[in-house]
Amino acid sequence: MIINRLREAASSRIVRITAILFTALCIAFSAWTSGISFAGKEGVFINSSVYFTLENVSISKGSSNQTMQFQLQLNNDGDSILDYNYYGVKVTSASGGSYYAQLSKQANAQVPGHTAVSYYYVSTIPAGLDASQLQVTVFERNGNGSSVRDIGSLSVANAQSIGQTNNQLLVNLSDVDTAVTTNSFVSYQAVKAVTLPQDGKWTLLVDAMVTPTGTETITLPSGIKYLLHDGQGRTLTLSSNAVQGTSINAGQSKHILLTTTMDTLPSTDAMTLDLSLDSTGITSLGKLSLAPLFQLAKMGERVPYVLNGREGITIELQKADAQEINNKNGALLTAVLHNDSKSTIKAPTLQGVLISKEATLSVNTSAVVVPETYLAPGESGSYRFAAQLPEGTAAEKLQFLVSEAVTDVSASNKTNTNTNTGTNTNTPASTGSNTTANSTTTGSNASSGGTQNSTEAGSIPILAASLSEGLSAGSNMNNIPQYELGQSIVFDSSSELIDPNLKVSLVELNGHTDSENGYQTVVAKFKLMNNSNETLTIPNFGTSLTDSSGTTYPGARQTTTLQELIPNTAYVYSYSYMLPPAATGQFKLSITDASNTSSIKVPIANYKVSVAQTGEEDPQAVAKKLSLYPFDVTLDYWAINAQYSSGSYTYTLKGNFDIKKSEQVIVDDSFSTLEFEVVDATNRILGSTTNKLQGTGKLISGLQTITFANVKSEQLEYPVTIRAYEVITTSTGTAKRLLATLTQ
Repeated sequence: MIINRLREAASSRIVRITAILFTALCIAFSAWTSGISFAGKEGVFINSSVYFTLENVSISKGSSNQTMQFQLQLNNDGDSILDYNYYGVKVTSASGGSYYAQLSKQANAQVPGHTAVSYYYVSTIPAGLDASQLQVTVFERNGNGSSVRDIGSLSVANAQSIGQTNNQLLVNLSDVDTAVTTNSFVSYQAVKAVTLPQDGKWTLLVDAMVTPTGTETITLPSGIKYLLHDGQGRTLTLSSNAVQGTSINAGQSKHILLTTTMDTLPSTDAMTLDLSLDSTGITSLGKLSLAPLFQLAKMGERVPYVLNGREGITIELQKADAQEINNKNGALLTAVLHNDSKSTIKAPTLQGVLISKEATLSVNTSAVVVPETYLAPGESGSYRFAAQLPEGTAAEKLQFLVSEAVTDVSASNKTNTNTNTGTNTNTPASTGSNTTANSTTTGSNASSGGTQNSTEAGSIPILAASLSEGLSAGSNMNNIPQYELGQSIVFDSSSELIDPNLKVSLVELNGHTDSENGYQTVVAKFKLMNNSNETLTIPNFGTSLTDSSGTTYPGARQTTTLQELIPNTAYVYSYSYMLPPAATGQFKLSITDASNTSSIKVPIANYKVSVAQTGEEDPQAVAKKLSLYPFDVTLDYWAINAQYSSGSYTYTLKGNFDIKKSEQVIVDDSFSTLEFEVVDATNRILGSTTNKLQGTGKLISGLQTITFANVKSEQLEYPVTIRAYEVITTSTGTAKRLLATLTQ
């Protein structure tokens, strides 16, 4: 009995202890849930139905401090209206720091049940803190607002969305202009900085992008002074030009072009941009480091194209080639714009400048190729710039600057005489924000308060690239594809000269050296095939051959009267080149387009080719094959005879000719002719005759006799040689290509 009572007492004590522990856990859990919860999304709870979440955070890093923008969302899942005026936030750090947070947008403080309202804040924090060290702390005010109580904190690193932007400052327009009574914030981001030699001096140019953070239209404040600290103790005032006007709608980004002139090339390693309310920088709104913005892109490196708020657009300097322009050294540079966005864009007007810092020289280029007006998503557009280089220019020391030309540039007051004496500054408080949300949303009426000069032209720097690898030499064939006769030539997509339905191929490339004239004649024969159902215009492209030493030999085009090509037919015409006998081996064949406004011959295809030497076969061989595409002329029997009559000699060539032609190829009267020439043992020409392969009196298949009449000679020459040539009429004269030699 006693044992049972002891057991019952012990059991009763266990039940009481368990109940006490359970009650304590419930109280602890209740207290914990009134602060912060990590179920799904991190939140700070007022009660089981009302809680705060941190939705979006962006940190803008300047030189001396950084600005944090964040969105605090109040979620009211209860039935009653909640007044946000009793709450506020501050930014705190792991080391115990507390930083003032200011509402950046007007919002409704009365939050009805079953709704959520977002409140947007801005806080200035020290530059050394990162997201992992920061929290957004929610506090509650008592009835009269004399004290506050922290409710809980939200980790910045765990926010729903977090981003960081370097070289960016956030400015409250009310700090600049006293006429602005509401909080209207704009971000200033330094995008690009370049130095440009002009007229013996140096122009420093900074491109700054300005974006409103709120929902109102703002006007750029004229009270801000843009100062340049060069890192050597000097402070210069930058003049400003607002691209496309000073009014900026919500969601828009516009650019300010900041410039100054220096007598010598400045050092850019420690430069900073200072946004200030005075011309000395005493009342500074913040500084941005410019040193990283002078960095040069490498060849083939894509850089973001940030003008006018475009996203997903990049640009690269794809290649830089040596190009002869007006018989002098020049450069041809190709920049490619890539549209990786989700929408169609209008191709901008771009300008290019070659810069030599050593020579204090800027050379403007001509845009000889531009893309289509619009680029669809996933498309790319090529810009090709050409410039003649001054003698002695070191190509590997050059830089290439690409800018977008703009015509709507509003110049601000160059003298920067605007002042603003009513500046409001906010004092950070460790207790958090003292700003009370209004019950209604109002618009901002920011005023510029300054004068604007007339609109003037300008350009915004987009890409600055180094040409440290120099210009690709005309003789550089390492990256040029080898060409096989008959294959379709692939043209640069930026050129519209060749219709896509017109197949162009090289069918012959032959040469021979005439010892009498002392030069080498090369003939390239191109076939154009119309694969479409429409008549196409025959393009007038140019060609050139470049040897291993980099010497370029232009091609002279065959004279032709045919202008159009009907469907499913082909046409052939030739180009002739005069080369020195020593120019042998492989060449770069360039097909060029001179249809641009500057008439610069822009390569649209480059291939590595070999020139076959003709006419060097055994001169006594019985069978001879003469190739004049689209004709193949075969001699399977031939004989040379001579006779004397009335003081002159007559030579004859008798042969059995077999002449075949490709049926698909059109041949007109301008086609090349077949010339036979008789020479003696001293290489003296005794006579010649010309035979057509097309038209009236053409040479046909069968046994034919070709006569060389009225040959003036003192005696019968023996042996004699007959040479067969293809003769082509070009715009610069007649070109003869040796086909075969016949010696009996």
